[in-house]
Amino acid sequence: MSAIELLKQQHREVDELFQRIKASEGDEKILLLGQVAEALTIHAALEEHFFYPFAREQGVEGLIDESFQDHAEVKQLISEILQVKQTDPRLNELCLRLERMVTEHVGQEESSLLPQVESKADREELVSMREDMLQAVANWRNRELLRMAEHQESPTLI
Repeated sequence: MSAIELLKQQHREVDELFQRIKASEGDEKILLLGQVAEALTIHAALEEHFFYPFAREQGVEGLIDESFQDHAEVKQLISEILQVKQTDPRLNELCLRLERMVTEHVGQEESSLLPQVESKADREELVSMREDMLQAVANWRNRELLRMAEHQESPTLI
């Protein structure tokens, strides 16, 4: 599996979470929103730290600046969602807005950016980048667990 295939897999997983959120209520919805927030945060970090710089090295410039802007907007919206109480009537509208933003972003990436990089990059480099990405995710999660242990915190859902 290459880095591009990993990113596409993450796109599908987030889409599935959005579908589950639509069918959920109460505590289950809040739990799923936490999962979406984590998945999108990790995905954006992987793209920003690994994929976008690599795309630029391959001579692919289109959509990268726009993608960084999309990520900033998604992160802001996630922050808003995580601060809203589950009884707030705005919660469903914010979730739908987040889903629309992510769906549009994914569509642009999968129709333009990812194919351009895939056509220019060496497959072995993309496979190696995937390994680096997975290692980074493991390191990020381990650091978070250590931080919680140091502060004797329990993980929070939102």
